[in-house]
Amino acid sequence: MNHHVIESMLRPLSRLAQGWAQGWAENSQQKACRNAMVASTALAASRQEREEVQLFVEDVLARRADAAAASTPPTAAQLG
Repeated sequence: MNHHVIESMLRPLSRLAQGWAQGWAENSQQKACRNAMVASTALAASRQEREEVQLFVEDVLARRADAAAASTPPTAAQLG
C-alpha cells in the first residue's frame, strides 16, 4: 500500500485517540478535584467533632473537680 493511503486511513483513528485522551484527562482531573473536596469536607467535620468532644470532656472534668472541691470535708487546720 501507498504510504499516503495508510496515513489517510489512520488519521481519523489518531484524532479519535487524541480526543479520547483529552476527554479522559479532563474527566480524571474533575474526579480528582471532587474527591479532594469530599475528603476536605470529611476532615473538617471530623476536626469539628473532635474539638466539640474535647470541650465537652474538659467541661465535665471541670465540673467534677468543682464538685469534688465543694464536697471535701474541712481539715482540722481549716476548722481552727
